[in-house]
Amino acid sequence: MIYIDTSALVPAFIREPKSEAVLAWIEAAGDGLLVSEWAITEFSSAAAIKVRTGEIAAAMAKQARARVLGFAQDHCSIAVPQRAEFRRAADLSGDANLKLRAGDALHLAIAEASKVQGILCLDETMGAVARKIGLNVVPI
Repeated sequence: MIYIDTSALVPAFIREPKSEAVLAWIEAAGDGLLVSEWAITEFSSAAAIKVRTGEIAAAMAKQARARVLGFAQDHCSIAVPQRAEFRRAADLSGDANLKLRAGDALHLAIAEASKVQGILCLDETMGAVARKIGLNVVPI
């Protein structure tokens, strides 16, 4: 199973420079994909930021949110973070040497707890920490 981080979900559903590469990877991957309720929440926030900055229209953001929900429900397992994942995320984000944001730490904690084979992540800092804690990062 491969965990899909928000940094990969956004270009999969909202046009960005890496969109084609991410979509090709997802299409080739087929089954065995995992997203989290946290990734869905963070996706909605990222779409709203794009509306506020004028990158996309509100209607496009609404459509993208609906498409990501449909994708998650139809093609992915959905992880729901529990107390242990939040505590692990607190440990990871609390380590100043890792330079990890809390949200990214939660993604990594969920991926670890789910015992995934790897993580699809476009964020370089998060990818570096993922490797440090023993997670494989899918190359795009």
